[in-house]
Amino acid sequence: MNRNAIARAALAAVTIAAAGCASLIGGDAPPPTFYVWQDPGASVPAPQALPRTLTLLVAPTSTATFYDSQRIAFSREAGARGQYQFAAWTERPGRRFDVLLLERLERRGAFAQVASTTASVRGDLVLAVSLLDLYHDDAKPPGVARIRATAELTDRTNRALVARRTMVAEAALAADHAHAAVGALNVALGRLLDELVPWVEAEAGKAGPR
Repeated sequence: MNRNAIARAALAAVTIAAAGCASLIGGDAPPPTFYVWQDPGASVPAPQALPRTLTLLVAPTSTATFYDSQRIAFSREAGARGQYQFAAWTERPGRRFDVLLLERLERRGAFAQVASTTASVRGDLVLAVSLLDLYHDDAKPPGVARIRATAELTDRTNRALVARRTMVAEAALAADHAHAAVGALNVALGRLLDELVPWVEAEAGKAGPR
């Protein structure tokens, strides 16, 4: 066999091998599933608080860099994180959290008005939330959904911090897979909002009427 024939045979072998690898990687892979992060308490009427004259502005939620993604995170050992390959959020968690938090606050009716800081609205207080952790802790399967967040309430007029609090919400998984992780993260989200919203109202009450 001459050199040209050897070269052609080698090229053909590489092409076949590459095609086989592509088939293994993409051919049998399941399509990704996109999940909507939901507040399980959204359909439950909340008790109406006494109307106040304050306008609350909610700043866009900041999210720790690793979790600022549509990929759903998990952990199988302390200090390590991974991401589900075929499961993702429909949108980044911070953006979705903004929507759900505003819905909760508006439904409570404790403020004269609730709006985003990005809207053309003048406000008295500003609420800023940071999502620090948002993942499926799978160290002991089926694991636990964990959310950790910090909230700061600021007096916009005086530019003074009214209150600050770190909150942790958890929920056990029913099974060890992405679908169950999403369900548990929904429950944990509801528990976080159950704690966060009344706290904001109470601290705003201490700030007094305007």
